[in-house]
Amino acid sequence: MKTKILYVLVTTGEDIYAEQAFLSVHSLRRHEKEAHVTLLTDRLSRDVLSGREGYLALFDEVVVRDLDPALSPMIRSRILKTGMRNAVDGDFLFIDTDTLISRPLRDIDELAEDLAAVYDLHNPLEAHTHREAILSLCRRVGLDASSETEYFNSGVMLVRDTPANHAFFDTWQAFYQEGVRAGVLSDQPSLARANAAKGHPVRPLPDAWNCQAMSGVRYLGEARIFHYLCTNAAPKENGPLYRLHDKAELGRVRTEGLAPFEDLMEDPLKGFASSTLILSGEDLFFLRTRRYRWLRGRFRRGKSTPLEFLLKVWDHLRGAVR
Repeated sequence: MKTKILYVLVTTGEDIYAEQAFLSVHSLRRHEKEAHVTLLTDRLSRDVLSGREGYLALFDEVVVRDLDPALSPMIRSRILKTGMRNAVDGDFLFIDTDTLISRPLRDIDELAEDLAAVYDLHNPLEAHTHREAILSLCRRVGLDASSETEYFNSGVMLVRDTPANHAFFDTWQAFYQEGVRAGVLSDQPSLARANAAKGHPVRPLPDAWNCQAMSGVRYLGEARIFHYLCTNAAPKENGPLYRLHDKAELGRVRTEGLAPFEDLMEDPLKGFASSTLILSGEDLFFLRTRRYRWLRGRFRRGKSTPLEFLLKVWDHLRGAVR
């Protein structure tokens, strides 16, 4: 495998990002023992990781950058990510830490694209369940995305070592820093702006390379990289949709290492909650409404409410009329 694997990691030692990366790298090694794995981090995080025995030895290469320690860990991680093309030599496949590798990745060498990623939630922008929120964020970073058809998830990116890609990442980082000043901490709106500004060089990557847990059901059977998306965890009252959404579960990595997660190394799908429901169509859009959030906030399993009673009477009357 000629293409490097790249992880970006910023950690305070009190969060769970190092634990996520630990599991992701181990799952990668199950399928690609000879892959060259690079870690891009900042000096503060490197000092934290140096205190964890054997952690940095997981990587073939560790690239350290000095960043302003006054910046939040989130912003520091995004600055590293949007600047990663100019920090690492050679072609690479960037992979977020909240992932598990479920198949060999060596075929990435054969893909013709210079710069590629998977659509966010596996859909073009017009069908995205968060379309209106995305349009709003893009406006705040300086892009009218109403006519854009593509919006990419930045969690997995194929990036060849080309002059055009170096220039693209310079633009992306500049737009990201503008977005931060506008209060937008996510890097994807600025990625969309850079893509539009540069004439749309980002090409679609096959969906199996970034199978996003809550929306990639049709790709689970062929997934190469399973992206469980820690930022999209279910509400606390639901319990975790995926085992690694639970910070306490990830905390076991520090005390028990890899042993409790051997089942996930063999099959990432074993991490899903035993009781789940697959939704599609208008149900997805309903779940994004204030009406749903209001109703959900008042629901308690096994507890009847006046509204439930009135709806029950209404259903009964409708049935009687029929």
